[in-house]
Amino acid sequence: MQEKEKTKNRNSIKYIEKSKKGITLVALVVTIVVLLILAGVTITALLGDDGIIKKAQNAADSTNSAVQNELSGMNNLTDKMNSVLNGIGGGGENIDPETGWNLDKVTKVESEDKIIVPVPIGYTASSATGENSVNNGFVIYEGTEAVNDSNVDTAKTSRNQFVWVPVNEITEIANQTSGTDDNGRQNYQGRLYKFSTSGATEMSSYGQGTTSCREPDIVTGNSSGTGTDYDGSSTKLSILGLSSSSDFKTQLQEEFNEMIESVETYGGFYIGRYETGNLSQAKAVVQKNNTDIGSKNWYNMYMKCKTVAEGTEGTSSMIWGCQWDATMKWFLTSSDKSVRTYVTDSTGKGNYEGTNGDEPIATGSNDDYRVNNIYDMAGNVHDWTLEADGTGNRVIRRWPLRLFWFLQSGILPRRLLSERQRFRRSVAAPHFI
Repeated sequence: MQEKEKTKNRNSIKYIEKSKKGITLVALVVTIVVLLILAGVTITALLGDDGIIKKAQNAADSTNSAVQNELSGMNNLTDKMNSVLNGIGGGGENIDPETGWNLDKVTKVESEDKIIVPVPIGYTASSATGENSVNNGFVIYEGTEAVNDSNVDTAKTSRNQFVWVPVNEITEIANQTSGTDDNGRQNYQGRLYKFSTSGATEMSSYGQGTTSCREPDIVTGNSSGTGTDYDGSSTKLSILGLSSSSDFKTQLQEEFNEMIESVETYGGFYIGRYETGNLSQAKAVVQKNNTDIGSKNWYNMYMKCKTVAEGTEGTSSMIWGCQWDATMKWFLTSSDKSVRTYVTDSTGKGNYEGTNGDEPIATGSNDDYRVNNIYDMAGNVHDWTLEADGTGNRVIRRWPLRLFWFLQSGILPRRLLSERQRFRRSVAAPHFI
């Protein structure tokens, strides 16, 4: 009996010992599971889309952009003080002694490739990846909020955007003519080019005084410019808010001279990043994914384009033919062979006949159609320009080609993918200012 009791006690001891070992193992497993869960939470908190590291990166981007803007502001203040001390910049204008830029109108910003660019007051230079290099397309956004990788997608669809096109010498885009306009500016006319695989060649037999390609000029249905069609039509003049074609000719010359003065001062101009949208609204926009892009004749478009920069320091304009050519010539200077080739072979770079049921696509909706951060220059729809031809034509563009179309027609052939007219909005830096 006593032996049996001992055996039972031994068995009980073993059971207790086993039970203790069992409890320790469960605790270990639970501990490991908890640690794994905590590790997962920690990793997510650190590396997730809303993680600490991502937020730190975004904060760094915003801080860098703010620092850049602050430095630019300080530099402008220093330049203004220097202007006063040096006795220049009279009339209250803050003229930078180094560049001749009006620092009440622009901010000097250094690009990623170390080029100083004039950014109009009220606009901000993008800090997003791929948008801060002049050689690859320096992008500015309307508004002063910083644009970086964290908010660029939203900014593209909600803020007007433009790309800087550098022009080294004014003689590259214009020729001086006789006389001055009513504002005392020297008269100029556009210098126009044709393009081939060998490069850009100045056109022959063009310019004011001819019935060939020319700008600025009017078209009235006869070679003397005194006709009553097109720019001489009372209906068209009422759209322009003018009483005569001669008034319009004077206005075009003044606008061209202003653009040239601006380009000469600031060394380039801004071109709309996208084809222009919101055409049924009071104010047009240059933003991504816009489909309100159609059915406007040249005169309505001429007026509509002026609304884009309303409320800013800029003045917006339908693009001149010489500005389009200047953009093509800029592409030819690229170190990227595909950009240079684009000027004469835009295969795969545009929405052409048969690619979308012969219908236009939303602005900037296909990244394959982007060159130097400018979208859809090769296809989708043609762009009206201010360039005149003959006695009743304005020049429309798609790619570097010139196509002429009678102004009384608001619709182009379907084969040209242009049933919906559009202009590409251009801003000359000084124009913009």
